[in-house]
Amino acid sequence: MKTSTANIKSRPRGRPRDLDKSGPSAKALEKGLVILQQLATSDGISLNDLSLDLDMPQSTLHRLLDTLQSYGFVTQSKVDARWSIGIECFRVGSAFPRAAKVIDLARPVLRNLFVETGETANLGIMDGSEIVFVAQHETDHAIRAFFRPGSRSSWHASGIGKVMMAFTPIQQRQQLINGDYSKYTSATLTQTNEFESEFKRIKAQGYSLDDEERFEGMRCVASPVFNSSGAIAAGISVSGPVSRMKTSNIEQIARATKLAGYELSRDLGAPKSALALFDSAFG
Repeated sequence: MKTSTANIKSRPRGRPRDLDKSGPSAKALEKGLVILQQLATSDGISLNDLSLDLDMPQSTLHRLLDTLQSYGFVTQSKVDARWSIGIECFRVGSAFPRAAKVIDLARPVLRNLFVETGETANLGIMDGSEIVFVAQHETDHAIRAFFRPGSRSSWHASGIGKVMMAFTPIQQRQQLINGDYSKYTSATLTQTNEFESEFKRIKAQGYSLDDEERFEGMRCVASPVFNSSGAIAAGISVSGPVSRMKTSNIEQIARATKLAGYELSRDLGAPKSALALFDSAFG
């Protein structure tokens, strides 16, 4: 039986048109990304065929493949010397669905937290020693806290940063606590002994308080968010001016924030041992 080739598309040859538009410093990175994109379309390809597909000299291609292989992004078969995508691509790529899942599940939780408190609700994740704000439900008050999605903040002057660090394993945490810390206001904590005392207080009460530590006149209350393995995955917070987030209603705001942290952790499949940390919010 003959196989029809009418609908079979030949593999595209040559590099994408826009590849050469960037400056020279980005060339190696661009070529590496193009290699990964091409390898992702096959179950294994020879150096010669890949060179033809990408219109790239074999010497250059082999050098880039060696670099990618050293980081685990590509692998070469010992049987037929064909190149294919490596396990590191899976690990890196799988991080996006996890982050996207957290953000997707957090949207209604953030909205409910805003409705409950009347203040801006935020979601942040840790990247190294910085907090990246990835989602927000903004209040309609004229004076309000605003963190554009993608904006960053040092963990030590952030409610989300402090609560995430408090629930980070000690050994990992110690690797992140180093160097000098900027003192943004008179209330900013900058010393290791201050951090450790703060972590104990946060774990005991189940939430953190940024009490004008980043911006004078602004407060933030944050709760931890745990993933399906019980590890800290994110932080959820409420932020606003001290004129509305008064000392007298911090506990009420903290309870609402902890309930939001519980709900999002539960939706992420956090184990009972992690969810038990929110028990005081139901008291």
